[in-house]
Amino acid sequence: MWGERHKIAHRRGQIIVMALLAFSSLAVPAMAGDYAREYVPEFDAFVKLSDKTRLFLLADVTNNQTIDKSEGEVGAHLDFTLKPALRPHLNEADWARDRYLWMRVGYVVLASPDNRGSGPEERRGILELTGRVPLPNDIWLVNRGRVDLRQLGGEPSQRYRLRAGLERETIVGGVVTVPYAQAEAFYDTRYDSWNRMLYQFGAEIELTKQWRIEPYYARQNDTRSATAHVDRIGLALKYFR
Repeated sequence: MWGERHKIAHRRGQIIVMALLAFSSLAVPAMAGDYAREYVPEFDAFVKLSDKTRLFLLADVTNNQTIDKSEGEVGAHLDFTLKPALRPHLNEADWARDRYLWMRVGYVVLASPDNRGSGPEERRGILELTGRVPLPNDIWLVNRGRVDLRQLGGEPSQRYRLRAGLERETIVGGVVTVPYAQAEAFYDTRYDSWNRMLYQFGAEIELTKQWRIEPYYARQNDTRSATAHVDRIGLALKYFR
């Protein structure tokens, strides 16, 4: 039994190292002008409050390696599961993965460590609704609608976001892994236009029942930003309680 546990732990370590090497290889040399490269370490904590609610705490730092600038983000969210109609057996399931519909309400503050004296650069209220649709071969279609209620420099604005993605839980070397790919469109009321697209793929890897790690790569294209194209490599450590 100990030998089997050791093998699984060794496989997990191999998968994590391979994933990190794969994602780091996507980084390209920094370029001037409308291109930027970012690295985002992140920590997420999910605390179960009841069978239908949980607390989600977020903290990350975006390091822009092209212009040597950092921005921190902290947030608190409350997730609500919605009872799936005609499928009562899902009431006791892990609703982060198996619920068909759930909602999130949150509040996020963004600030630059270089400008601590000037206060937060942005305050953001968040409303989200996520729906999941099963497809053949154990693949899930995951759709999300989100509204960001923003305060930028004291000026209010809204951003509407529509995201669609595919994911599939699988076993790799005895380790539960969920690879995914998704695309998200952004509408900004400051410009009255759909100005941003975000493409992302990654994998959530289960370390233990309480800990997961998620390396990912994202490409952002924005027609209204001075930095029109951003390549982002992220690494999220997730804790579940």
